[in-house]
Amino acid sequence: MGKLRPGHIIETSFWLLLAGFLYVESSAFNKSIEIYKFGAAGWPRALIVLMALAALGQLLYQYYAGDESTGSLGAATDDGSEDAAREAGHSSLRWYLSTLWLLAIPFIYMRLPDIVAMAMTLDKTGIHVVKLITAPVALVLYIATMRGNHVGGMLALPIFFAAILEDMGFYAMAPLFIIGVTLLMGERRPQWIALTIALIMGVLLMMFVSILYVGLPTGNISPFYDFSNWLVTVLQ
Repeated sequence: MGKLRPGHIIETSFWLLLAGFLYVESSAFNKSIEIYKFGAAGWPRALIVLMALAALGQLLYQYYAGDESTGSLGAATDDGSEDAAREAGHSSLRWYLSTLWLLAIPFIYMRLPDIVAMAMTLDKTGIHVVKLITAPVALVLYIATMRGNHVGGMLALPIFFAAILEDMGFYAMAPLFIIGVTLLMGERRPQWIALTIALIMGVLLMMFVSILYVGLPTGNISPFYDFSNWLVTVLQ
């Protein structure tokens, strides 16, 4: 197998599995666009294919060169990050599985309520109840897993935020997203976290709601929807 190690194969398999999963998920919004013949999923799928090709290209390089950096490019990029990642356990099977699970949690939230709704023939209100139950459970699973994998948590957090944005709304979820980012980056002082939330939310709300009058997602589930509408009314 050339100079390949098990970690190389695990890493490539992880990225290929993620690319395949994202490609399948892109079917959910693959609608035709009059001015673009490849449809709404065209560019996302192109990026997904490039991600898969990059993973295969890296595997091929590692097959011949292993972990050794050669030439001027290798000398320029050899900053010790790979050794540091290996020492921190970021190249172990357990880390990859943990990261894959963190990335899967948002998609579980997006799919599980629909599966339950179909199985129990729930109406719109019933689906909202299932989502209100699924969201905190997914959040608890995310927090429990990311405590031992901050890098994976940082990768999965934007996806998690995007997954709940349509249902819970930007106005209610953005502060939680900011808190998550600051904690993952190592900030633990409540006063600085509160100041960060106030500054970022203040700028965003003033720019989009008060000045540009651009609607941000308000969500579609109460009480988040009610809170978002109330806040928009106050700011405008």
